[in-house]
Amino acid sequence: MKAAVLHGVNDLRLDDVPRPGTPGAHEVLVEITVCGLCGTDVHMWAGTNHEGTFPFIPGHEWSGRVVAVGSNVRHLKSGDRVTGEPFVGCGNCDVCHNGQGPAFCPNHLYYGFTPDTPGGLAEFHMSPAERLHKIPDNLSEEVAALTEPVSVAYHSVWGVGGGTAPHDRIVIFGAGPIGLFALQTCLTSGAEVIVVEPAPYRQQMAQSVGAKIILDPTSDNVEERVMDLTRGLGATKIIECSGSVEATAMTVDIVAVDGNIVLTGQSVGTKVPIEIGKTIWKHATISGYAGAHFYFPKTLAFMAKKLVDFEKVITHRFPIDDIAEAFDLCNRGTESAKVMIYPNRAMMPA
Repeated sequence: MKAAVLHGVNDLRLDDVPRPGTPGAHEVLVEITVCGLCGTDVHMWAGTNHEGTFPFIPGHEWSGRVVAVGSNVRHLKSGDRVTGEPFVGCGNCDVCHNGQGPAFCPNHLYYGFTPDTPGGLAEFHMSPAERLHKIPDNLSEEVAALTEPVSVAYHSVWGVGGGTAPHDRIVIFGAGPIGLFALQTCLTSGAEVIVVEPAPYRQQMAQSVGAKIILDPTSDNVEERVMDLTRGLGATKIIECSGSVEATAMTVDIVAVDGNIVLTGQSVGTKVPIEIGKTIWKHATISGYAGAHFYFPKTLAFMAKKLVDFEKVITHRFPIDDIAEAFDLCNRGTESAKVMIYPNRAMMPA
């Protein structure tokens, strides 16, 4: 079968690899319909992210149809449409016994990041049944493939973020896919949302999905403008999706009294000069977010409500034969939002 394989930094190949065989007792064989590219996939290829272990098949944002199930699988059957979480915990360590997410398990399996746990950039995929979720009938498989990144945004708003209300004053830093999904989620509550984004393409994307106020940090005094737009009160909720040092530092300057800052932009290894004392006098909270177990079902339920047209964030579609072109487009950073890959060209929308 065809599969995109990352053999090393700047070494992405479209290989012919063995198709997975018969599922084990607790496994499911899935034919992949579509797989979204994440910035993490592209950054591993570019050498700016080191999460993956070469060589491996990337892709952790996918959907597909069940082809076969193992003898002990009860909640799925052939023909079911499914999507999957990236992490599987060991179930035996102290982290798992304490009920914490599999992302934090020291012995976790990380699908789409290692040779033994391949991702969805292939025609077929073998998976433990425990990480698979049925797709609601009213969601397309393409939209369902967005579940993982939407869950990051949804949990940032409604999990660690504590939810939104019409009276909230929200600032979102970064209008990449996660920022756009967070924006769409916040707007369902009627809250006032300010987006901070320097790239013209992403500014236009934010506007297209409903942003009314967009600040450009290269030309606007963001702190001054936010305080003016919030009548001197600051933001009750800030969702930092850019990973920018400047944006992260600014969060404590513009947060309101009793406000909430959620850090979800990838910035591991970055040191940020920040006036942390302001959080004391503002009673502000800072929450980090890097994946939440049990949030896929909640996210799929939210998506099935059709309160948001998530398809608007999809800007490009490629057959897997053009995977190199797709990675190159994503690596340029500000010329696309969500890019979708189809292992079978015949399944691509007309």
